[in-house]
Amino acid sequence: MRTVSYRRRAAQLLPLLLLFCCAPPAGAQSPTQPFAFRQGQTVYIVAFTRTLITVGADAEGNGGTHRDYFDYQLDAENKLREKIEEWKFFRVADRPSDADFVLLVSLHGTTMEGLALPFDAYERHFKEKFDLDALREAAYGRYISGPLKLPTLGRLSDRLVKQFREKLAGGVARAR
Repeated sequence: MRTVSYRRRAAQLLPLLLLFCCAPPAGAQSPTQPFAFRQGQTVYIVAFTRTLITVGADAEGNGGTHRDYFDYQLDAENKLREKIEEWKFFRVADRPSDADFVLLVSLHGTTMEGLALPFDAYERHFKEKFDLDALREAAYGRYISGPLKLPTLGRLSDRLVKQFREKLAGGVARAR
């Protein structure tokens, strides 16, 4: 008779014990908490252009395979850095490991597109294997400057950061 009551009591306490063992510690943040831009956060800037090139073609241009070629645009990164530092809302990180998020900027002739990304999405969809749709899906925010009739890096950078500021001020730049 006593063994039955101990079993019954153990069966009643097991769910409670599991609840305490699996619950997050007090004060821990939920992993699904949305990202929010805040003053003082650090941003790592990467600017690039993407081109398809043919690799392995013969002298006449026959054969070969198309590959992505990425050209990092250090002058664009510098202009964006200047504009963000003038804004004084974010700090610019020199290394990705020091940043709260990555601003990935693609230059397309007369336009510029910026994606504010978590570092893991930048690693997975830009560094490892380029996937623009996945980058846009993972972005905290998307900002576009242009097309401009007279596109200079200064004008494109200024307009991109201006759009970023306007969306932040309007509360649109919050993540899902």
